[in-house]
Amino acid sequence: RSVRAATKDKKNETAAPTLPVDNALRQQLFELAFATIDGYRQYLEENGTKNSDESLGVDSLLTQVLTKIIGELAKLYECCKNDEMSPGVCALQLNITIENDDGYESRFLYLLQVIANNAEDGSSSRYLNQVQKGVISLLQNMASNSSLRAFKALATTSGDYMFVQSNENDGESFELEAAKTVASAFESDNLSDEAKVTVMCSVLSHYLKIYGSEKEKIPSDATERKTSEARYDIVTKVIDSGCHAAANIDVAADDKTILDSIWERIVTVVTSLILPPAASRYDGYAHHSKSILDIVAIVLTHLPPRKYSLAEPMLEQGANRAVAVAFECIEDVNKPDAAEGAVHVFLACFMGLCQKMPSCSAVTSLTNHILGEAIDSNDEDGSVLFSKTQQSLAIAVCESLQTTTSQDLLVGVFPLLCRLTNVENDGLRRVAGRILCGMNLAQAISRERQRAQEADIRAQEVEEENNAMLEEIEYLQAENDELQRQLALFTTEADA
Repeated sequence: RSVRAATKDKKNETAAPTLPVDNALRQQLFELAFATIDGYRQYLEENGTKNSDESLGVDSLLTQVLTKIIGELAKLYECCKNDEMSPGVCALQLNITIENDDGYESRFLYLLQVIANNAEDGSSSRYLNQVQKGVISLLQNMASNSSLRAFKALATTSGDYMFVQSNENDGESFELEAAKTVASAFESDNLSDEAKVTVMCSVLSHYLKIYGSEKEKIPSDATERKTSEARYDIVTKVIDSGCHAAANIDVAADDKTILDSIWERIVTVVTSLILPPAASRYDGYAHHSKSILDIVAIVLTHLPPRKYSLAEPMLEQGANRAVAVAFECIEDVNKPDAAEGAVHVFLACFMGLCQKMPSCSAVTSLTNHILGEAIDSNDEDGSVLFSKTQQSLAIAVCESLQTTTSQDLLVGVFPLLCRLTNVENDGLRRVAGRILCGMNLAQAISRERQRAQEADIRAQEVEEENNAMLEEIEYLQAENDELQRQLALFTTEADA
């Protein structure tokens, strides 16, 4: 192996450079070379930052040297990523618990971090310099090779930038690029499912410390984050790929203990999204409702059926909370975005119930309540905003019913759908009509008739069994009377 590219000899034949040494000597040479790299890393730690007080020329020279070194380190890693710097087999876990050691990968990452610390030139440039770009690219290459140490370094570098919006006017940020790199590394075909799930769980744990129920674990000097400042584009990609990987592992796994804990953490994050604290629920619904809808859909797509019991109360409470917030916003005309966002959150929760748990009582109760009120309000005089909110929720219910595969659910709400075709709102009439057109009434009637026939047959069988039992009881009573008579006769003869 060599970091050099293949060369061509005079006969135009490609030949790879080789060294006539045995493996033991080769390993000694490699260790000596790596020790030299460690020595340069120590030099940077001790003297690199001193250049910031010297002339601009010295800073520029250091940047050129580091740029060249990063390019060569990229070649070195490409040569050694499956051997000396192989991350090994990744085990499924709830957090990245891997620690640095004296191995080549740990020492290599340590060098990259020192180079990154010395790469800041102190200028007001809006873009990353070549050294910073090189470090990010190399960390992405390592992360794509299932290196949990690289993911941990990226997550540590990114800090809160993965979850908190940055000021785009400030230009590129090394921390934000590190956060984006975590998500982009998930697109690699070389990244194992176990690594994806482990990194996702670690990312979600960090999210919960900022916005979830684990806020109290944040150090007291940490900056409190507003819900309106949150960003979900990066974490959505991580959740999408991570949930897909978790579902793949879940199908083949015999022991699902750790997987159950993973799904519980995912559900906890979704719960924090659709059930935000009372003080920030308006901001959450106003700014992030579409992201919430996407994340809920992703999680429910991959959630195994055995964990539906976790999702059902979460979705029911989320739907009820969204309805409450939507009507609360009617009283405050300054919250139109929150009202619209609440309808989106309701749609995410109710559609999840219709698709995954159509037989649960929450679907029937919410459908009867919302559609019933929408029909009744058609004949009553109310505020325009109140009627609009009711109609929006009713349309969300109908759109969700369109996605269900449960004919039993549709048959149950058939009378309400028929009444909706007579309301004044044109959009509500159309969506109700589409559901009715999609229903196979002949099949539903045939199925109900078959069920009725089966129930009649079963009732007849039960009645026959009941008659047989009555006859048996009568027979046993007659036998008992005969025995009592014989006993009385025997007792009388004995007394005589």
